[in-house]
Amino acid sequence: MTRTARAGGLFVVLFVGAFVLSLGELLGSFADGDHVFVERFADETTRILDIAASYLLALAGLVFAWFAREVASRSVSHGAALKLSGYSAAGGMLLAAVAAATTPLSIWFGALVDDPGIEIGQGVLPQLAYVALTMGALLPAGVFIITAARSGDLMPRWLGYVSYPVGALVAIAALAFMPLFLFPIWMLAFVVVDLRTHRGAE
Repeated sequence: MTRTARAGGLFVVLFVGAFVLSLGELLGSFADGDHVFVERFADETTRILDIAASYLLALAGLVFAWFAREVASRSVSHGAALKLSGYSAAGGMLLAAVAAATTPLSIWFGALVDDPGIEIGQGVLPQLAYVALTMGALLPAGVFIITAARSGDLMPRWLGYVSYPVGALVAIAALAFMPLFLFPIWMLAFVVVDLRTHRGAE
């Protein structure tokens, strides 16, 4: 297994795991009233799941930076652009993870030391997490996908053609949310193609 495939596969597991654990529900509450988040964070189990999911997203961001570096090293013409967009996407995921974790972590820690934690505006930071992920991470991720397709030497022609609309949809995920899930699907497709290409070359 190549380092690129290893990094890409690990990213998919971490990213999808974060959403399955609780991040999908948390970010899906974007634009809801503050009372929705107050009710959510009142439950200790939910707070723990949100914190754990935020850690998974942060780790996914770090792994995506690794993946971007490996992909960039294989590109003859677009290495710098792939690093820039890839590292920007990784930074956006880290910011989103921090924003998503702050309120539940504050309340959880407050319960340990007999402090209230964040009481007013509990919905602000989770909604910032949504914007940080969809604009701060997925916009550059969409650019990364399109740049990888333009490189011409990183994937077969059919995946290159598919990557253009996928990248465009991922880049505007802030407006619709659902295109977000195209990102890990594209990553998985890239990993599978990389594995098949590597095995075929042996």
